[in-house]
Amino acid sequence: MILKSINIKNFRSYYNENLFELSDGLTLIIGGNGDGKTTFFEALEWLFNTSTEDIKESNISAKRKSELEIGENEEVLVSVKFEHNGEKEIEKSFTFERVSADKVQCRDFNFIGYEISGSERLSRKGRNFLEEYFDAAIRKYCLFKGESTLNVFDNPTALKKLVDTFSGVKQFDDLVELTTDFERKSLSAVTKEMSNDKKCKLKANELNSRITAVSSEIHNLKKDIKTQDAAIHSYAAKLEILERNQEASEQYQDIKNRIKTLSDKRSKMRSYTVVDYNAMLLDDNWILRSFPQILNEYQHKAAAISKEKRKLDKQETERRAQEKGEQEVLIKIQKLANDAVPMPWNLPDKETMEDMLKDKVCKVCGREAPEGSEAYEFMRDKLNEYLRHIQESTKSDTKKENKPLFSNSFIEELHNRQIKMSGEDEQRITRIATDIADQLSFIQERKNDLIKIEKELQEAEDEKSRLLIQSSGLTEDMLDKDFNDIKGYFEQQKRAEIRVSDLTRKLEHKIAEKKELDEEYTKLEPENISVKMYQRVHTALLEIMKAFINAKEKNVSEFLRLLEDNANVYLGKLNENDFHGVIRLKKTAEGSARIELYSADGSYVHNPSDSQKTTMYMSVLFAISDITTLKREQDYPLLFDAPTSNMGGFKENSFYNVIDKINKQCIIVTKDLLVEDKTTGICSLDDNQINQLTCSVYRISKAANFSKTGLSTIQTTTKKIK
Repeated sequence: MILKSINIKNFRSYYNENLFELSDGLTLIIGGNGDGKTTFFEALEWLFNTSTEDIKESNISAKRKSELEIGENEEVLVSVKFEHNGEKEIEKSFTFERVSADKVQCRDFNFIGYEISGSERLSRKGRNFLEEYFDAAIRKYCLFKGESTLNVFDNPTALKKLVDTFSGVKQFDDLVELTTDFERKSLSAVTKEMSNDKKCKLKANELNSRITAVSSEIHNLKKDIKTQDAAIHSYAAKLEILERNQEASEQYQDIKNRIKTLSDKRSKMRSYTVVDYNAMLLDDNWILRSFPQILNEYQHKAAAISKEKRKLDKQETERRAQEKGEQEVLIKIQKLANDAVPMPWNLPDKETMEDMLKDKVCKVCGREAPEGSEAYEFMRDKLNEYLRHIQESTKSDTKKENKPLFSNSFIEELHNRQIKMSGEDEQRITRIATDIADQLSFIQERKNDLIKIEKELQEAEDEKSRLLIQSSGLTEDMLDKDFNDIKGYFEQQKRAEIRVSDLTRKLEHKIAEKKELDEEYTKLEPENISVKMYQRVHTALLEIMKAFINAKEKNVSEFLRLLEDNANVYLGKLNENDFHGVIRLKKTAEGSARIELYSADGSYVHNPSDSQKTTMYMSVLFAISDITTLKREQDYPLLFDAPTSNMGGFKENSFYNVIDKINKQCIIVTKDLLVEDKTTGICSLDDNQINQLTCSVYRISKAANFSKTGLSTIQTTTKKIK
């Protein structure tokens, strides 16, 4: 398959039709940043994508879309003419129509392949047509966008797909699976029959146990080798990333250390400020925080109450003493003349005196006592005295029955507790309150510190985010290793390699041991004839299985060796005047492969330059292309988008001269071979270098007078230089 021409019409920045006529060898599409290099490559990706009907409006030329009147339509089209057992063409297109001032409608998607025979142009479904002449397995090894996609073995299943596609090994897969199943079943049958054979039973059981144990060890060793092999690949990938991004890594480490320090401080401050006040209230006596003031107030109130009690007690004592004195005086006043003793107050009794007053007769002396007489008045006074005495006696008895002024000792208890809580207890409580106040002050200060730390931490996180945004494609894990630890990665990688070597030797020993046990098992001579027959069948199936496995492994090894030899031929050509080393394709435990560079003395090149890695990967791709041609009896083009963007000091003119001389169709989209005028900033082609090339060269650039803010003014112009 040789591409003859590419036509891009109204696809993004490619306004109207843009035709690229390609040579059978190298074609360079040269343009600066923003000139449409990536769009050229993505137009081809869009054409070769068979998975979906993609008619997105974003693929339409903004310039052409802006020109449409309502009701007018136009098409987006990408087509390729190629030679593949005759002239053929494949195109993908869709129509877009202006339906209103601010709306465009997309429709009529077409994906068609054409076979041209004389004057006839026969159409076919594009999907089927493309898969027949340029299927997905081939496209995978033909289109490469940027340097990061050049290593075809980054995918862990890449080797299997490559081998299945371009070698005869796939035919062995079914045979290996089939014979392995036969061998497993026959072994199970032999084991079962052997266990019933009297002569071989014990020995067979012993060998089976040993074979099972060794098989388990072999499985574990293979698993360990796979793990270590993956580690080697991981270390190599990390080292490559670290070396490419030293400055970003160092900045990241600085930010990371600051974030860690601030995070530790934040955790420490939080530990100071996180307090369970509910628990502290009782468990740590925080309830006593304001107790000195309460105690002081209590002491004053208790003292005042005690003083008031003493005052009231004194007044009550004085009142009672006065009352008692008054009674004594009354008794003295009531003495009769001549110091005669008066008659008792209760004689005569109440009823007698009331009866005498009623009858107006003194029944003591028997004389009459008319009302108003002295005798009558005496009797009435005596009755009144009797009644007054009874009344006073009743009052006196009531007073005697009343409780004392302070019937309990509560005030004394308050006073005693006030006295008890003074002195040492008061000092202890005051110390607790002071400690609590100091601790609360400390917590508040730490909260203020925490606010400052949170602010600094957020600033550091923002700085880290900006670094990750600026370091496009890198993650924190990629930047996590300081370049001071690169040596450690090398040492870990070396240890993993040594470990793989040791495990491989052990595996070989165990495989040999299992082989001996298998042979010993097959040599057992059972008594039963049917067991012997089972044994012979198993032996035959085992040998058949081994033969197919060995054939498969040999086929893979031969394929890798062929690929390696061809790649080294290209590596020598691409580095004609520079060190290039030797490419080695190392099969990994998981079934893929690694592309490694070695010196002629067999030492591993740990840190190849960007140009060495680029040419190393491209050499393998050229070798794959050769094998594709060999196996498919058809050549296929290689299309690269900016494969040399990180080559550094590699001389582009030498590189393109070599590619130009290789008998392989290559389309390379690049910004190399441009010279910038330092005065005007305008880029122009390096004619001296281009004149040394025999390849086709196209210059793509933005049309003049475009607006920096208006997408509809952008148009990629194409010019064939040679």
